[in-house]
Amino acid sequence: MRNSFIHLKLLRQNVSPIQAFAYFIASLTGVIVLLAGFCFSQDIRPLFRSGEGGISRKELFTINKQVKSGIWGKSNTAFTEKEIEEISRQPFVRSTHRFMQSHFEVYAWINFGMGQTNLGTEMFFESVPDECLENLSPEWRWDVDGKQIPILIPRDYVNLYNFGFAGSQGLPQISEGLMREITFNVRLTGNGLQEIFKGRIAGFSTDLNTILVPETFLRWANSRFGENDDGKTTRIIVEVKNPADMGITEFFASKPDYVIARNKGESGKLAFFLNLLISAILAVGAMILLPSTLMMILSINLLIYKSEKILGNLLLLGYRRWSLIMPYCAAVIFLNLSVGGFGLWIVSLVQSLYEPRLRALGIDDFSGSFTATAIFALLFMLSVSLLDILWIKRKINNILTTS
Repeated sequence: MRNSFIHLKLLRQNVSPIQAFAYFIASLTGVIVLLAGFCFSQDIRPLFRSGEGGISRKELFTINKQVKSGIWGKSNTAFTEKEIEEISRQPFVRSTHRFMQSHFEVYAWINFGMGQTNLGTEMFFESVPDECLENLSPEWRWDVDGKQIPILIPRDYVNLYNFGFAGSQGLPQISEGLMREITFNVRLTGNGLQEIFKGRIAGFSTDLNTILVPETFLRWANSRFGENDDGKTTRIIVEVKNPADMGITEFFASKPDYVIARNKGESGKLAFFLNLLISAILAVGAMILLPSTLMMILSINLLIYKSEKILGNLLLLGYRRWSLIMPYCAAVIFLNLSVGGFGLWIVSLVQSLYEPRLRALGIDDFSGSFTATAIFALLFMLSVSLLDILWIKRKINNILTTS
């Protein structure tokens, strides 16, 4: 009890209230910015999920070569292996994939029955690896023994029918749900063989403007019905790391024969810039905290320097080293935890201000993000306190050793 009283009195005599207040305000400002950025990043995490309702999506570019017709025949639009390898080596590219084309005749029709005329059309199939597609339904699978083909069509085709063709011809509009329930006949012809399958819409694509079937099915069908397969690749898919990378523009500007089609949404750029904004906020908070932490260390140095003779005398009187260090450590822990507590309280007020706007985006649960922020604040302030304590212990031990 006597030890604590003496050291508390020592602290009150040597610590400048102005210095302590300045450290508190500077640290509080940095902690508020840091915790607010962390809390906001936790709150908007649901927006970064892939698929519907999220803005974090694979940013895909479809690349083909420009078609140049001439009197001497068609132009070569196939990519060489060297060209594909060159694209894959670019620093902005995460992965490249090839389109697989059908090399057989495809005819699809719906049999209305009751003496009505069938509705049919010739068509084609393509396939890409499943990793290029998002939100695949359980129906997106094909069994070699099965007779039903799952088909993925562009959502634009549905809109074109509903708001273009159906309206002009006086036909009823069809919802996506109803389209999924419709089955139709698909006839594959080639290599001297002909076979009829059942087709069913398994989903809709917003990124790839083509009619897709599972890659496993198309490989099997090409091996069975395929003709004139030259093995050439005329279209590739490129997934980029950052759609805003200037390297993309620079590279394809040097390739005038390449035609690029990217997915229509700007979600990739939005996600990138939102991540960049949050990172900048966290960086600003850290930059504010760093000087305040250094100011705290300098204040501790000054405090210990002023108390050097008193600490040496107390050691000679029989006080233990830890009892001489403890008051300084307690003061630092109290000050840092106070900063963290006030920071959390202010962040909760900030969260309540932007909460209604995030609710409008479909985010309802904010308790988990604030809990995570509180845990982060506690661990962060304890880490800062630990560094301060280690510094205090080192400085006082150096003084007492030389005394």
